[in-house]
Amino acid sequence: MLLDEHVEGLLYKYIKPESIVSLGTGESNELFLKKLGLYSMDNNLKIKVVPTSNKIGLLCGEMNLKTVSLEDVEIDVSFDFVDQVDEDFNYISNETTSLIRDKMIAEDSAELIAVCPEEKFVPQLKFDFRVEVSNFAFKKTLLKLMNLGEATPSKEKGQLMLSETGHHFVDIKADDVYSVDDLDYQAKKIPGVLETSLFIGYADRVLLHGNNIVMKSRLTNTEENEE
Repeated sequence: MLLDEHVEGLLYKYIKPESIVSLGTGESNELFLKKLGLYSMDNNLKIKVVPTSNKIGLLCGEMNLKTVSLEDVEIDVSFDFVDQVDEDFNYISNETTSLIRDKMIAEDSAELIAVCPEEKFVPQLKFDFRVEVSNFAFKKTLLKLMNLGEATPSKEKGQLMLSETGHHFVDIKADDVYSVDDLDYQAKKIPGVLETSLFIGYADRVLLHGNNIVMKSRLTNTEENEE
């Protein structure tokens, strides 16, 4: 997780008064939202948040952050804490409570910033990824996913994980023969697969954190040391 001073620098640079903001789902994004809420309150920014999970909605209520529906607004900036990013700004985001919602937020955002440990910035994505799968005939969909590699139902505390919208997740260790585009395409071709954790072409900026803090921009093909 980013240090507090790095989070504040990120928010100072990218969060403007009355911005419409959103985040991916999952624990890291929830922790970031708490810092975002305090920053907005301290600076009277009056931001609005598009919540992507029930927990994020509840956190917004606790911090007096106004929430709005994706139906009614366009998102100015969104953040997602991700597992891995490649040199083409594609990324894998497996920490999720709804890949469908995460992908809709990514699509709608005027600017999306993917936040990733610097050691997870790689020339090419390694394909341990997750898919969200309809609960209708789940076992049949699971069998078909095994054609892509080792496929295992996602569990939490020994129980099958369910998404915010009541679907199952499957974790896949994909065969090396695929490119990221082919893998996403082949997974989505399977009836019952609703979405994947492969985010291709969505990130506008990538914030890498570790020994250094570096922001890479797809728009200008530059990088900037944030320290």
